[in-house]
Amino acid sequence: MGVKGGGLLASAWAGLAGVHLALSAVAPRNVFADPLLPFWAPVAILATELALLAVVAAMLAAPFRLLSRLRARPLAVAGRCLLGIAVLVALAVSWASFWLSGRFLDAQGLEFIGSNFSPTFRYAAQMQPFLLYGLPWLLAGAAIAAGELFPRWLQRRDPARLERFVRGTAWAAGLCALFALAGEVVHRFGRGEVTDPTAGISYSPRELYRLRRAERAGPVTHLVAQLWPRWDGLEDALPAPDRFPLVRRRVQPLEAYVAGIDAARFRRWNVVVVLVDSLRPDQLRDYGCPRDVMPTVNSVAGESRVYLDCYSQASHTDYAAPCVFSSHYPLRAREIYRYPKEPTYPRVLVWDVLKALGYRTALFSSQNEEWGQMHHYLKTPGLDVFFHSKSAGGGAFAGTIDDAVTVGEALRWIDAGEAPFFLYLNLQTSHLPYAVPKDFTRRFGPKEIDFKITAGWFPEDKIEIVKNVYADSLSYVDAQVARLMERLRERGAWDRTVFVLCGDHGEGFYEHGMAAHANSVYEELMRVPLVIRAPGLVPARETRPAQLLDVPPTLFHLLGLPPHPAFQGESLVEPPASKERSRYLLTDTPWSTTLAIVRSGHKLIHDSRLGRCFLYDLVRDPGERRDVLSERPAVARDLKARLAAFRRAQLDYYENRFVHGREYPPRFDH
Repeated sequence: MGVKGGGLLASAWAGLAGVHLALSAVAPRNVFADPLLPFWAPVAILATELALLAVVAAMLAAPFRLLSRLRARPLAVAGRCLLGIAVLVALAVSWASFWLSGRFLDAQGLEFIGSNFSPTFRYAAQMQPFLLYGLPWLLAGAAIAAGELFPRWLQRRDPARLERFVRGTAWAAGLCALFALAGEVVHRFGRGEVTDPTAGISYSPRELYRLRRAERAGPVTHLVAQLWPRWDGLEDALPAPDRFPLVRRRVQPLEAYVAGIDAARFRRWNVVVVLVDSLRPDQLRDYGCPRDVMPTVNSVAGESRVYLDCYSQASHTDYAAPCVFSSHYPLRAREIYRYPKEPTYPRVLVWDVLKALGYRTALFSSQNEEWGQMHHYLKTPGLDVFFHSKSAGGGAFAGTIDDAVTVGEALRWIDAGEAPFFLYLNLQTSHLPYAVPKDFTRRFGPKEIDFKITAGWFPEDKIEIVKNVYADSLSYVDAQVARLMERLRERGAWDRTVFVLCGDHGEGFYEHGMAAHANSVYEELMRVPLVIRAPGLVPARETRPAQLLDVPPTLFHLLGLPPHPAFQGESLVEPPASKERSRYLLTDTPWSTTLAIVRSGHKLIHDSRLGRCFLYDLVRDPGERRDVLSERPAVARDLKARLAAFRRAQLDYYENRFVHGREYPPRFDH
């Protein structure tokens, strides 16, 4: 390669390196802000990305040379510019992903964006419009300047200076590679442990360095890190097949199930299920909230069965919400799962049965139910009305609409008929960024804030302000629930209605170094309130182990319907089958793939990023600050075996289409 070609390559790398360093210095969650790393480690981590960027620039040199040989000069310039712009736009999109979510783009992230493009685009445009509309063009302009204009200008002005520039950048790239190698060697032989006080997790120096390098060095390093398979570790814990026997039940036609119903026991009550996005238990009085954030819900709880120990099945809506109506665990694939249009496996949703029994059925949701392709799963023939944000033309944030609009539509539907009805309401104001209408009175937080609340990040010194903004969003949701309650009472329907209110998952406020949700299975994300009110059901505060999976069998029991063989949960108004109960939790997103089991006061978490497990004593350590895995090996072995057996059984079932026509997913009665 001549001096001119070397100048183009050197200029391109220098431009990429400069932009990368600038973004690394100002981005949220950047490697410089990590308190666990020694002061020199960020330098080595960033040097890794800069060295790999030099490799990328070198790889692009060949196609650039080929384009330069085109006889049509304008075509050659256009080809080089388009190639450079394509690379830089890809880097810009990856940086935008990191800025907004803390995760550089990879195959899973690209699939996630592709399957949720519209709401993701709206979210990015609202949160950081510069990243979406400005950064790609800024980088493209820099590419043209660095790749086309600067080398020519330097060549014409002083060829010797151009040669020195090429040599200088080559030395700089070499030093970056040397620093990167030094960082790997030093941490490979590092001793002791580094403890993250927010999560109670201890890392070896090598483990922490590799994790931070893979996650925070830059887009290219993150992609390269995905090429190396990680040791999972959970398969090694698989127990003997007969240790935890499964309950397998044959598929039953809906007609056969309906024919087996005892008409004398069947109660034709209305059913209303209200799902509040990101609702933490500690926002309600019965769960210890010192202030009246949701007065209407607190009042209903006073005449309800309140379950104080309830878990969601997942920390994100597309996995968690369908469990409330199917009673099926959401683990269905080894990678991120998107619901297919016509799934081969059987599913019996609550409204399918009730529709066959003469009910009117409806779903009214403030969110876009196409998120994660949930509509493919939820929209069955048993549903009369399927209203969600897309039906109303979307909205300001990620495709959501004002909960007042959603409730208004639901009230009109209630008034339109007399038959017993099933109503599912999904309310979304409490989803980040917790935006309420401007004319709604704030009781806890300021009307305006001068910072951004994005997916998984806001300034850590603003936690109390954000919690108050979140409380106001719940207060607005509560006002919409009050409208619903008032209409049911006006119509005289309340006394013959089963009412269920729950959160789909919780919400984090840096209890474990993370904000929002969909990024872990810690208590603040997985514990949810569950309030069930039914005619004749004695109000109580229940401490029995519960989960959202139990809502369908509980509803059927209250209505006098026999248990359905499809359900993996259990009724919460019957005596528990066992004093011990395993509950399985999941996060499966581009940001985290994590499984957990809660049993007998312990939680075992399996983190696929690290191929490691962590054990917490929830009785003595409810905040999950201290990993006791090494102190309680017998408990850890037992829970790990149960978790491994659960994962294997779920995947074996969903990956084997031949059994879908004759069996429901297995039950785990152990």
